[in-house]
Amino acid sequence: MPRAQQTTSAKSVQQVPDELPQPNVFSTHSDLYSSQADFLSHDVDEPVGKDVEGKDNPDQPPSDKLPLEARQKGTWWSMAAGVFLANMGVASLTFPYAMASMTWVGGIIAGGIAYFASFYTLYLMLDLHVVGDRRFNRYRELGEFAFGRVGRFLVAVVQYSMAVGINIAYTLLAGQAAKAFYDELCSYGSSCPPYGQSAWITTIGAIVLLLCFMPDMSSLNLTSALGTVTTIGYTAVIVGASIAAGLKQEKATGHHAEWNLDGRSHVAGILGAWAALGTLIYPYGTHIVALEMQAQIPEPSFRPAFVGSALGYGLAGVCLFITGFAGYWAFGADTSQTILFGSTVRTKAAMSGSIPGPRWVLALGDILVVASLLLQFQLFMMPTFDAIEGALRRHVKKVNAWMRYGCRIGFVVGITIVAISLPFFGDIIALIGALSAVPDAYIVPAWTYQRVRKPPKSDWRFWANWAIIYTGFLVMVLAANKTLANGKSRLQEQVAQLERRTLTGSHSALLTAH
Repeated sequence: MPRAQQTTSAKSVQQVPDELPQPNVFSTHSDLYSSQADFLSHDVDEPVGKDVEGKDNPDQPPSDKLPLEARQKGTWWSMAAGVFLANMGVASLTFPYAMASMTWVGGIIAGGIAYFASFYTLYLMLDLHVVGDRRFNRYRELGEFAFGRVGRFLVAVVQYSMAVGINIAYTLLAGQAAKAFYDELCSYGSSCPPYGQSAWITTIGAIVLLLCFMPDMSSLNLTSALGTVTTIGYTAVIVGASIAAGLKQEKATGHHAEWNLDGRSHVAGILGAWAALGTLIYPYGTHIVALEMQAQIPEPSFRPAFVGSALGYGLAGVCLFITGFAGYWAFGADTSQTILFGSTVRTKAAMSGSIPGPRWVLALGDILVVASLLLQFQLFMMPTFDAIEGALRRHVKKVNAWMRYGCRIGFVVGITIVAISLPFFGDIIALIGALSAVPDAYIVPAWTYQRVRKPPKSDWRFWANWAIIYTGFLVMVLAANKTLANGKSRLQEQVAQLERRTLTGSHSALLTAH
């Protein structure tokens, strides 16, 4: 069919057909749904999306200089690196702890289901990047098309809450890792002035402040490649050091770590497993930047995006599960929330459940974690910057560089302040996984596919999507509830400890005065 006949007015509204043909996995999508060009028309003030060549919709204000659309320099390998980093993040540090809460059988089953279900929903996202003659470069645009204005708002809330939450968690953990690295260097006899965790988080924020001046999404290709190398590096350190620690314990005691949960009550074990689901689900945050990464690839983009995603997902799965198995095998039910460092100050008590050494290995792992996190920040920040700059364009006639970068600086300063205020990294990760990763990675993609592609009941995807949607809602509620309970109990413990120290100090001062 000629191109002119496929394109219709963005203002027209026609009835959406009940069933649409299902695409082939490697289809370029340029000829899909050509007879349903009006399928994208809907009753909103501004049409969403771009045409297949990536040109702006004529009824939209120019946005060619926004960070997500400034250039299209993406390839399958940049997609692979981005997907790997978005999945990994700091998951290697927390995956063993989730395994410890679910034991071998539960961890393998739940982790495997979460992994394959999230890869399936990622495929759905890549497939929805182009529908008819429109290309959706942003998650929220796809949400608006599928569910209207309310959908745009809800998708934006879950997408950016997860992106902001990830950046806060990364800032917090990078500060902890930097402090741990500094402490390891000082442990060799050097005279080092002490610096608190807040100082190191502030230092990380200052470095991120410099990195936030990278202009657009395509400029992240090199940092994503370097981040992949450093992430694989610290994963190798965790696996090797965990196996060495486990073998050393077996040789010294004659038995391996305790893997069962005999020390916990039946109820505590069940609730702990539900909380661990949030940690198991957290790694699969690719979906919040999937369309944004695919937007960097010129059309036809589906095949290179799918190949890159499959490679990145495969590598991430290998790293995650090897790390989880090695850490849980070595430390058992006592595995700490972040296996590389149980505490930023490594004392004998803090070392329980985390890698004990040697110190040069710990220092190497710490600095690789810092480097990896610094190289990952922009992957989740750039879509947020794009949304902020887009909002500025709608309210300001001309947006200059001072305004754009001023907003970026304010955003980085804000997440740094929040990171300094948050004490519990493991619970933060679990809460982000429960409240944001579940809808972003499971519920929204499956539901959107049902609304847009409308698979018939005879198609297995119809039943798979609804199963993912209902299970996702259940997991989200249960995991979030238990995670909040864990955080509350930890906060109460810290407050009680602070009160005891205050009373002890006051008593000592009175004795000294007398």
